[in-house]
Amino acid sequence: MRTILLAGTLALMTAACASGGSGDRPPQGVGPGGTDFGQWRYDAEGAIDAGFRNFITGRYDVSDAGRAMDDLTADGFDCQDGNRPEGRPVPELECIRVYQLNEDVHAWSVEFWPDDSEPRSRYTRTRIMDRYGSDDD
Repeated sequence: MRTILLAGTLALMTAACASGGSGDRPPQGVGPGGTDFGQWRYDAEGAIDAGFRNFITGRYDVSDAGRAMDDLTADGFDCQDGNRPEGRPVPELECIRVYQLNEDVHAWSVEFWPDDSEPRSRYTRTRIMDRYGSDDD
């Protein structure tokens, strides 16, 4: 299941990068909907990921998908519920926020699967490498 989460996150990051989309900059720390993004511009990826996971599991139970959708949408996440025609199992709620700053793509994701004991969440930072760029940098 984590493979599905990672594949979905990577697909959204690729789409965001291809479009050059960066959207609104996430806040450092807590957003208007209450989501704690962490100090994503300064802290190590592992620390932000652990903090984000702890925040999500501390704030929401699996039964809180509706409340989470309202909060996460207020903080700029793109959310989809489980009512969609996919050729694979989908979570009851899936929310992703992707932001590109220079060569770094930051992605926060949250999934609510009905058979899990808590929501799944993850933060990743991916550096875009320019294979054809100058080596003089």
